[in-house]
Amino acid sequence: MSNDPKKRRQFIQQMTGLGVLGLVAAGGIFGAPYLEAEGPRLRPPGAVPEKEFLGLCIKCGQCLQVCPYDAIRLEDIDGRASVGMAYIEPRERGCYLCDAFPCILACPSGALDHEHDSIEFVHMGIAVVHNPQGCLAKTGTPVPDEAIDRIYDHTKVLSAKEREEHKVQINDDDPEKVVLQKQLLQKLEKHRGEKPCTICADMCPFHPDPSKAIGMVDAKGGGLLPEIREACNGCGACVELCPTDVIKVIPRKTYADIYGKKGAKNA
Repeated sequence: MSNDPKKRRQFIQQMTGLGVLGLVAAGGIFGAPYLEAEGPRLRPPGAVPEKEFLGLCIKCGQCLQVCPYDAIRLEDIDGRASVGMAYIEPRERGCYLCDAFPCILACPSGALDHEHDSIEFVHMGIAVVHNPQGCLAKTGTPVPDEAIDRIYDHTKVLSAKEREEHKVQINDDDPEKVVLQKQLLQKLEKHRGEKPCTICADMCPFHPDPSKAIGMVDAKGGGLLPEIREACNGCGACVELCPTDVIKVIPRKTYADIYGKKGAKNA
């Protein structure tokens, strides 16, 4: 097969289409309900449009293996789409927009487009503030310990002692993956007990300027609220890190889809 990603993608689409037709012709309806998700999952960076993605993802797990933050999962038997499809569950682990996007580079089928391996091309969805009254920044509530502790359970690189004591030490011999995850936790620790909470804005991984994607602004009635801005690409990091589940990501949607030309408004 050609090494050209476009030609490889076309080939896999054609073979997938023939496979689906074969299932239908043979009465193989078992797989039919799983060909499309009930609602689109949040896909890894570089994912092609959903229907095309479902045809191209070969469920190899290579994107998962190279993700430095362990953000990518593979669909299980009870999932929304066919078993093995790559997705991200942002409340349990968001994407942190790695500089080199190793997940895209590792994808052998074109489901993650190799031509979209830089930040200006990555668009996974759009964040929305769906529960503004629960925001700690609006209520003036300090960030509780349990909100920080919860994120420690999302990492696979810490010892039980480190998780319990919250003493994250970066060692000279730590692999890059371990260093990145530890750096994330070290940065998060600075927000323990913070008032007002600014975790979502301060830890947004959009680069080089996170303020183009999210910022804290005055809320109606007092306090602060996060404001989603046009550069937001739906990585889901703010969803994971938010202490009170105030933010969610709508996969595959754009800023214009949700906010229109007027932009986000704060309650």
